[in-house]
Amino acid sequence: MVKKMNRSLVWCLVLSGLAAFTLVWGCADRKVVQKSIVVPTDLRKILVVAFRDMNAQTDERTNVRCPLSGKVFVSGPVDASAPAFLTDRLLTSLREKAERDFKLITPQDLWEIQSGLSDSADNMSELRLMMAVGRAMDADALLVGHLYRYIERVGRNLSVETPASVAFDVHLVRTSDGRVLWTGYFDETQKTLMEDMFDIGRFFAREGKWITAEQMASAGLDNLLETLNIK
Repeated sequence: MVKKMNRSLVWCLVLSGLAAFTLVWGCADRKVVQKSIVVPTDLRKILVVAFRDMNAQTDERTNVRCPLSGKVFVSGPVDASAPAFLTDRLLTSLREKAERDFKLITPQDLWEIQSGLSDSADNMSELRLMMAVGRAMDADALLVGHLYRYIERVGRNLSVETPASVAFDVHLVRTSDGRVLWTGYFDETQKTLMEDMFDIGRFFAREGKWITAEQMASAGLDNLLETLNIK
């Protein structure tokens, strides 16, 4: 009788420890979607348009629709340094992957190009605007990114008050006809293992730690670019 009670007590302690472990260590609620493509060789000059903060007017969480794909994201605060960080990482990764002419289009560059267009940019859809910018720059295609949420982790590796949360997308648009050849999006808010047991693989890959928004965004962008076969 005593042995049975001892065994029950041991199992209770083990399960309690496991529950506490899962509450402390993080895994992810993660959505990554992209189709794998081979980028046509005739797209030699590609403009990389700086990531745009889609929540620039407010820090409130709201639904925001992507102007190119129509997909709806839950937006949120975006750290001021995030658009430049993601843009730089995207451009660096592309230049490492392929020997093509990648040119960065900054917000200032974009404003100057828009000012020189015959049609008012205010009345143009984003797709038509990107086509006009591409033609004005004699480019074959554009890579366009939108940033919907970039919330930094509040806490440390093993304990957080608020987890990191990031959402963005990237589109490859052909200048000649405006066709969107490739789209990838990343949407993740880190959760505990108890909240999402199906993501146990990523839990161990991250060594059971709460990661930063920068780490999350970098990994997400790398995963997206794996499907963009460009040489």
